[in-house]
Amino acid sequence: MHSVVVYLLEDDPDDVYLVKELLNKTTFARKYQVKDFNTVEALNKTIHIMVPDIILVDLNVTDSFGLDTLVQVRQCYKKTPIIVLTGSDENEFGEKAIHLGAQDYLPKSDLTTNFLCRSIRYAKERFSLIESLSNQVSIDQLTLINNRRSLDERLNSLFDEGQRYNRSFAILFIDLNKFKEINDNYGHSAGDQLLKLLAARLKMFNRASDFVARYGGDEFVILAPEIDSIQELDALLKLKYKTLADHYCLQSLNGDIVEIDVTVSIGAAVFPLHGDTIEGLMEKADAAMYKAKQNNQPYCIAK
Repeated sequence: MHSVVVYLLEDDPDDVYLVKELLNKTTFARKYQVKDFNTVEALNKTIHIMVPDIILVDLNVTDSFGLDTLVQVRQCYKKTPIIVLTGSDENEFGEKAIHLGAQDYLPKSDLTTNFLCRSIRYAKERFSLIESLSNQVSIDQLTLINNRRSLDERLNSLFDEGQRYNRSFAILFIDLNKFKEINDNYGHSAGDQLLKLLAARLKMFNRASDFVARYGGDEFVILAPEIDSIQELDALLKLKYKTLADHYCLQSLNGDIVEIDVTVSIGAAVFPLHGDTIEGLMEKADAAMYKAKQNNQPYCIAK
């Protein structure tokens, strides 16, 4: 049985020692591997190295205080359950932490091995259940990629991060050309097959940081963080067009195997270069996509 990887955000050496000792004393078969950090900055820098099974957070550390500590950690570790450790006079913060997404809060004065291990186990199970239920409503049932609802959530989060940390990102609108003709000529089942194939390519051939979603109908959207120049965006657009524009084999309504040439039109806008609101950026990316379609171009960048 693999060890449970625990990240501990705590700047008091005595409390670090306490938590490690409690988890080392467990009599369960499962073992705990604890790595401690004394600042939020140090903790968040490890996101690209390893994602822990759970994070224990003291709200008051060297570089952050109060509930803002939890907010910063959750922004970085969205897919990891968090338990808040509180001092004897901080229970009100613990309850508010639950409202902000923590799975549990534990007063340090009440910590025991069994209490801590049980809380970790329940927090992981509860978080997994919530994630499972969330995925059911955030995944497009046809293409099995993110749907419009999850796109809106991710875009809001990316926009907030962009404003707070001065980070750029690009929005790519992708529309299939002559999709109605495909449905009319070969049946809607063939059209559905094509949408699944395109979604699979978008999901497979993308950067790890990119967010791919079906916007509706035959439209897809990609959110691409850290696009810092038009040159980078142009290279990304060329790659996406090359990935999608191809020959596809589909089964028509009468069972025949048909091979069709598929092209797409892509429009793109960059924050903050092309707009400082979500609505403005979406409108510019959408308009650029229609301009590409009207001019029979593979892609177009907003002006």
